[in-house]
Amino acid sequence: MAVFSMWLGFFAWYRGLALGGTVRVSQLQLLPPFLSMLFAVPLLNEALDALTVGFGLAVMAVVLAGRKMHVRQAVKLIAQEGNTP
Repeated sequence: MAVFSMWLGFFAWYRGLALGGTVRVSQLQLLPPFLSMLFAVPLLNEALDALTVGFGLAVMAVVLAGRKMHVRQAVKLIAQEGNTP
């Protein structure tokens, strides 16, 4: 059952990469560990210290900033210089 669900998950993941762009969508892989820690607090009565929360917020900020960047413009600049990516 686990192999089949992972197999289906890969289809959804690669489809998302194709639709949203590899650079922007792949940054979402940075969020699950911090979201897991966040959900562990109410569900498992875990405690979070300030350092963990700070790093989690920093990673989320970097992911959000990366998602708002214009990736296509960088590719156009490289193409205009005569270098093909």
